[in-house]
Amino acid sequence: DNASCIKRTRHRIGKAIENKAAHITILVLTLCDIILVMLQIGASLLHLDETEHEHWVLALFGHLSLAIISVFMLEILLKIFAFGPRYFWIGTPHWILHLVDAIIVLTSFLLEIFLKGAEQELSSLLIVFRLWRVVKLTGTVAIEVSEHDQAHVALLEVRVKELEQELKESYLKIQRLEGF
Repeated sequence: DNASCIKRTRHRIGKAIENKAAHITILVLTLCDIILVMLQIGASLLHLDETEHEHWVLALFGHLSLAIISVFMLEILLKIFAFGPRYFWIGTPHWILHLVDAIIVLTSFLLEIFLKGAEQELSSLLIVFRLWRVVKLTGTVAIEVSEHDQAHVALLEVRVKELEQELKESYLKIQRLEGF
């Protein structure tokens, strides 16, 4: 059945996007993107784009940054496919973080593609948007820590129930022994 195949595919993609390896990959790419943006800002402020070699290096940074933002764009599209548009709306955990991130990624992606030449000087707006990734990075780390803590609490709750059961059994044994 075609509908069930699509549903399974959406579920698999959702699991792949939300697993720990995917989160770590996004964190690493975010860090790389932040470093590239900082290098571009530094080079622009220090006017290091005046020679052919320096211009080539900055162009490479720009292409790498575009590749990374393209991966982020793909991540957003996969989330829309896997979870639906409601993933970015009120009622979903961390919805505001997801929505703002999607808007920033889309805006950054479009500006990166359409701003060329002298217009690229206007990309200081783009840089401000891209620094949103610092907030995203912090939010992603916070979510990971929260999920880890929740899993740890769940394990502890199970262990407490096991220990309570052992304690009850021990009390029963003591009562039987005292009865003899």
